[in-house]
Amino acid sequence: MLVSCICGIMLCAVRLVAAQPTSSAWPIGTVTIVASTAVGTRQDIATRLVAGVLTSRYKQSFVIENRPGGNGIIAARDVAHAKPDGQTLLSSGNSPIAANPHLFKSLPYNPEEDFTAIAMITDSNPLVLAVNSSIPVNSFSEYVAYAKANPGRLSNAGFGQLSWIMGRVLDKAAGIETLQVRYTSLAPSLTDTLEDRTTSTITTLDSVEPYVAAGKLKLIVTVGRERFPTIPDVPALEEIYPGIAMEGWFVLLGPARMPEDIVDKINATTNASLKQPEVQKRMLALGSIVHGNKTPGQVAAFMRDETDRWGKILSDLGIEPQ
Repeated sequence: MLVSCICGIMLCAVRLVAAQPTSSAWPIGTVTIVASTAVGTRQDIATRLVAGVLTSRYKQSFVIENRPGGNGIIAARDVAHAKPDGQTLLSSGNSPIAANPHLFKSLPYNPEEDFTAIAMITDSNPLVLAVNSSIPVNSFSEYVAYAKANPGRLSNAGFGQLSWIMGRVLDKAAGIETLQVRYTSLAPSLTDTLEDRTTSTITTLDSVEPYVAAGKLKLIVTVGRERFPTIPDVPALEEIYPGIAMEGWFVLLGPARMPEDIVDKINATTNASLKQPEVQKRMLALGSIVHGNKTPGQVAAFMRDETDRWGKILSDLGIEPQ
């Protein structure tokens, strides 16, 4: 009986070891990358670029499953509870990881403990402040002066959380008050600004560039830490008000306790793909900056720093978890 029990225990142990893939066995069939945003968004497109390279490299399909909603909570929850075998990954923006802990009293996942950091997809996705051409301003200083001289005249269209929060951050730093109009998607926020129902919008660079070229909108400032490479004449908010700039970013994560060798394998391939000139060019066209040089440990440290940063800025705005 004792021998039988021991043999049974050893067999279970062998099965458990076999169930945990190593870098030599991984991937076993299709790998699912759960994206926290909808199809066609900047995050979705950037993630598909990476997925395409991973598919080509490992001869297995890396498919994107878009699960938007709940400020990224749905996608993050699903991956946090998945098996840590490298077969289910998460493409996340800053909201599920850095912002949600400060916005929600309760989450169905722990941003600090339930994920394995793998790679940066984009290091920076700065937004821009663009105004309708009917507004007689051509610089940020003129924008602030106009707001102070015309109280109640300016309204800002922001889609998503980052746009809305940055509108409030900018108002507080400049000592002005503009009406912050929050939208759930980009298209109507942009349309309302183009049609002068709102006077400005904080949005993605790629979405406004055609209208800037056509003279319908004017770029006032990049809402980021640095000037964006394709618009070097447009100042960055950090130059004007140091310490308040907030930028979006996208990361590739897995469930907690993923095998280290699989994490390192995905990290190396993702970083190599992001350094390819054609990928760099495509990312710049999306309004994103990528370096492809962070280790998993550096990604984890970056997310911790950003979580602290979001906490401070939201606290300064008086925004409390709900």
